[in-house]
Amino acid sequence: MSEPLFFTAKTIKPKDRSQIVSIRTGIKELDKKIIGLNKQEVSCVSGLRGSAKSTWLSQIALEVVHDGYRVALFSGELAENRVLEWLQLQAAGKNHTHSTKYENYFYVDNDDKAKINSWLDQKLFVYNNRYGAKSSDLLKSIEDCIVNKKVDLVILDNLMSIDLDATSYNKNEKQTSFIQSVVKFSREHDVHIVLVAHPRKAIGFLRMDDIAGTADLTNAVDNVFIIHRVNNDFKRLTKQMFLWKPDNEIYDYDNVIEICKNRDLGYQDELIGMYYEKESKRFSCVSDNQKIYGWEYDGITADESVSLPYDPFSL
Repeated sequence: MSEPLFFTAKTIKPKDRSQIVSIRTGIKELDKKIIGLNKQEVSCVSGLRGSAKSTWLSQIALEVVHDGYRVALFSGELAENRVLEWLQLQAAGKNHTHSTKYENYFYVDNDDKAKINSWLDQKLFVYNNRYGAKSSDLLKSIEDCIVNKKVDLVILDNLMSIDLDATSYNKNEKQTSFIQSVVKFSREHDVHIVLVAHPRKAIGFLRMDDIAGTADLTNAVDNVFIIHRVNNDFKRLTKQMFLWKPDNEIYDYDNVIEICKNRDLGYQDELIGMYYEKESKRFSCVSDNQKIYGWEYDGITADESVSLPYDPFSL
């Protein structure tokens, strides 16, 4: 190699922050902290069952498209039509959804669905689970999608749904190998990868060490986020752990994103509140989310309806 074995202060090249491509999450207070999800990095997302991990990630997929990027999504627990239904609700927003006799069931009319699908076409790619979830085959399929479709962000939801060809004797070894492959993959293909990992059963307030599997997972990745639902257990456990008062403002929110690790800027132990809009499955830092996605732009074609990539320093 032409590079030195050890660098000196004069031979280390400075890194221009403006050259780092950061893909925003759309949660403004989170993006203010971490700028965004940097290309060539990997994030781990965890949370208890029902904390809305998949819902939050589908909204990130919309933000990716809205900002002019492309996204590939593997959902091992949801069929592709269900994934699309969630995306359509979130893209539509409360003003374009319709209620039913069922309290938590809302729908988007066919005309709006067609517009949303046209906007998402060739920008969002959902993996066909009928081709199996063997890890090597899955990564090869994603690689082909990145090369052929110019994908910028990959969501793998979730680790437990991916076939690592592991036994009870080599499970940790297989997980470590896969995680290392994912980290290397993100660097080589200039993408950001989000990997969902379920937690093991936790006795107290969910912490990073409670994420199931090998410790190499949280050590190897660049970001670790935990999604919490602000329910009675959350209130009880946070009062015990943090000695919060009952009127703490975080209890006014529906869900919380916890930044457990952020290698780039060093943030950790940050809790960011989010409101949840049941009519659209949207999350936002404000209680009335009126965001308009690209499919609604009048007089602009589907291919032109995305905004330019954002300037992280304007936040």
